[in-house]
Amino acid sequence: RDQVASYRTVVSYESELLRDFSLCILQRNNIFGCSAEVPKIPYVKPLGSFRGKEMTKDIAKGIMIGHLEGCGDAALEGCKDLDVSWKVTCGANVAYDQFPSQNQLFYPSAKGDSLWYDPVFRVETIDGRNVWCKRHYRVRHEKVPGTFRFSVLDNGVTSDEFWTIVDCAEDLSWIVFHYAGAAGAVGQRYIGGLLCTPDGTLPPESELPKIWDVLRSAEIEPWELFVVDNDESSPGALEAGPPPLDFYRKTASIIG
Repeated sequence: RDQVASYRTVVSYESELLRDFSLCILQRNNIFGCSAEVPKIPYVKPLGSFRGKEMTKDIAKGIMIGHLEGCGDAALEGCKDLDVSWKVTCGANVAYDQFPSQNQLFYPSAKGDSLWYDPVFRVETIDGRNVWCKRHYRVRHEKVPGTFRFSVLDNGVTSDEFWTIVDCAEDLSWIVFHYAGAAGAVGQRYIGGLLCTPDGTLPPESELPKIWDVLRSAEIEPWELFVVDNDESSPGALEAGPPPLDFYRKTASIIG
């Protein structure tokens, strides 16, 4: 299946009616009898220490928050107080990493120790419109610091994902994630990796050999990566207008 074309089609007809229909026939009643579990292979080792300290859940949370403004003591030294945590520079999953203008927002929940994750990215619909898509994930710490469980309801279908911080520059200039996920109601499993930076541009040439080795440790070769178009002055970005970065955050940090 062409997953990019499938997702563009879903976005083209996105509505509350489609969400409720999918939730009923796929997620709740599973009329096609599909199943899928999060892949456990390859096992990707999470970053074990950061800035000379053993990795903890608090440090891992701060790394995820990255450069997002307004996160208080949860943010780490070096946070640039931007309107995003990270921007995706390139990735290794054909279904997701070909979409342009990929913004990541990680921020603390108002209750408990969990996080919210809001990806905001641009999609060209099948009728040629450029629109912003936004999703709202619950993020919970897994047992090993630096690993997380993500869950989201996307157009009526639940996705469950396992994310790993593979490595991160000590000055927060880049980060490498690995993820493995499944949407059981539609029988889909997937794995991938992301290289992210504060502004979505590639790190300096001097850093790339180390980053390529980090990706290889997650069984991802550099030639597998798709470079994300983060050009804010491109015709598609200008047509879409400003990204709705705070759509969920303005209420989620208050209610849970």
